[in-house]
Amino acid sequence: MSRPPGAPPSPTRRKHVTRSAPALRLEALRAGLRGEAFDLTVSDGETVTAYGTDEAALSGLLDLIAGFSPPMGGRVLVQETDVTSLPAGQRSIVLISTRDPLFPHLDTRSNIVFALRAQGQSRAEADAGAGRMMSLLGLDGLGNLSPQDLNPEQTFRAMLARALVTAPTILLLDNPYGGLDIHAGRRIASLLSKLSRARNLSVLQSVTRKEDALRAGGQIALFNEEALLQCGTAAELYDRPSDVGVATLFGEANALTGQVLDIADDIARVQLACGGIVEALASDDTLQEGHACLVCVRPDRISPFFGSQSLGLDDEEAPPVRGTLTDSVHLGDHIRMRVRCPDGTEIELRRPPLQAQKLPRAGAAVQLAWPAGHATAFPLRADLY
Repeated sequence: MSRPPGAPPSPTRRKHVTRSAPALRLEALRAGLRGEAFDLTVSDGETVTAYGTDEAALSGLLDLIAGFSPPMGGRVLVQETDVTSLPAGQRSIVLISTRDPLFPHLDTRSNIVFALRAQGQSRAEADAGAGRMMSLLGLDGLGNLSPQDLNPEQTFRAMLARALVTAPTILLLDNPYGGLDIHAGRRIASLLSKLSRARNLSVLQSVTRKEDALRAGGQIALFNEEALLQCGTAAELYDRPSDVGVATLFGEANALTGQVLDIADDIARVQLACGGIVEALASDDTLQEGHACLVCVRPDRISPFFGSQSLGLDDEEAPPVRGTLTDSVHLGDHIRMRVRCPDGTEIELRRPPLQAQKLPRAGAAVQLAWPAGHATAFPLRADLY
């Protein structure tokens, strides 16, 4: 996966995320040659979602945690016990992945029984445990079917039953919604949420669609390839991104080049290269007056003003961002607009349909504005030019 436009390379310092009562803790972990070391913990009973667009990198991370491949550095701890050198199967971690399917020569029930028999349980104990788990996961009546006869949702439920019946400390889910249609995906997400609360499950799941990460709730660990960019709630990733990469990759923000005119009370006033003077939150103390910066603002936070709706600003002291509407598309829950500024910069907007009726046609002049608190100004380092 390529780095998002304007995103800085990973800083030299290690990312650190703190949680309490960890069931799983990754300490100074390096998942590959391209990624920097990072810390991440999953608390007891918590679900953390690793989100990124590089499915192979996320699968590789879960393989590493489960013990199927070694890390480039760092440690994996389960309930504060270092399991980095232990093989898969001895870590109290179970990975559910399409790369580890159900045994095709066994029926559904026998697949689940096998997991318990491998733990040393008797045939009677294993059969009883498998029956209880199948009932819990809605698999009653499917026990005699072969894996080939199950639909994708039933297959995932059977793989989940095979995993949970062994009572692992950590459950890893490798892109669990990838092979499901939207309705099945929502049912599985609801099931996982209920199971997590009822059984106090500690889960780390990987997803490649942002809507799946948002639906899971809780903490989202945002990855760019093998690098952890930021971990936090959806609101934190949207409204308080740690860098340009988070703003553009997760928030799909416009990244506009400019120069800092002044900073007061953590609000930066910026002269944009595309024209106009805007205000934005200063990202941190490294943002300095007179320096180049990137102003990141999400498409849904920008308001357009057409014709008689002109902002009426003093063009000399605070000229607005001006442009020309190039297209507008109704996408159901929002209208997407694109505006081209005089220097060729394109800015994307998303407006609710009820607030965007009778839009001017392409070619109309438009002014753009947003509240200072809805944009963030990041330093533009020399290596981003």
